[in-house]
Amino acid sequence: MKKFDFAVSIGSSVTNIYKAGVGVVLSERSAVVTGIKGKREIALHVGNDAVSCGIDFRKVIVDGKIDFSLASLMLAEFFKKVEIKRKDGVIFLVSLEDMKLANEYKDLGYAVGVNTVEVIPSIVATAYGYEIENFRKSYLLVDIGVNTEIAVINNGRILTGATVYNGGNNIDEKIMNYIYTEKGIELSKNSAEKVKNDITTLLPNDERSIEIEGFIKDTTEYSTVTITSTEIFGMVIDEYNKIASAILQVLTSCENEVNMDIKRHGIYLCGASSKIAGIEKYLKVKLNLDCFKYKPDAITMIGVGQLLDSPIAVEKVILENN
Repeated sequence: MKKFDFAVSIGSSVTNIYKAGVGVVLSERSAVVTGIKGKREIALHVGNDAVSCGIDFRKVIVDGKIDFSLASLMLAEFFKKVEIKRKDGVIFLVSLEDMKLANEYKDLGYAVGVNTVEVIPSIVATAYGYEIENFRKSYLLVDIGVNTEIAVINNGRILTGATVYNGGNNIDEKIMNYIYTEKGIELSKNSAEKVKNDITTLLPNDERSIEIEGFIKDTTEYSTVTITSTEIFGMVIDEYNKIASAILQVLTSCENEVNMDIKRHGIYLCGASSKIAGIEKYLKVKLNLDCFKYKPDAITMIGVGQLLDSPIAVEKVILENN
């Protein structure tokens, strides 16, 4: 039976590497600065260093699509940093949509020097984190992060699900565009994310505000601008309406018995953008389902730890979900 020592999750924003028995050993931006040596493209800077070095960097994932060439350059450096060796087994955690690219992810692992590579849906690891992986009932998991993963899981197997490109990333972009157009201030991605994390709400009467710095339009000078939750409420609610519609669409494809299970259990909710104020009330009104959240930022990694500790569990997940 194969033993797996590491799990790798390449996200649109951040790449995480988890080591069995240790925990997260690397969490860095999914970014690369490249150069040319002879006729080869090489990595000059990767991860956080790529973002902070002052040279234009390239994202490994853009609009939900991974560039495997860039990912190979980035992972080669990351694997050296955490000392992943050829004999180590590596699991890639990917979105439901990217399960179609399982062979490409395996080739990526082989290209950076690992002999044993498997690919599983990250949301199954989430089920292990919630400890609902082996129940012979159906559960609805929704991971709202940069994008959104929706899955109905029964006994560790995905019955149905979807990756939808709505979530935190779209809200960041909408905030940046709004502040630039309406207030003449150009925010960085990090500043827009701070606005989202600090003041976004799904409660219409929940007044919040933040002061944030950005460049004055068409200048190199800074200015401070005040943004309120009321100003951005419409764009936030629009994004979560699309997520709620996607959840409903997944549920309409399920049999009555499955939906009865989900009605009893509610939604198992996680991901950074599931922490928005009012989401439980919002989803209760939209879908008539209760929500259960436990360590929304960490629950998938908790599940990864359990999987890596059990080769039998990993083998089951691979068989059930490929």
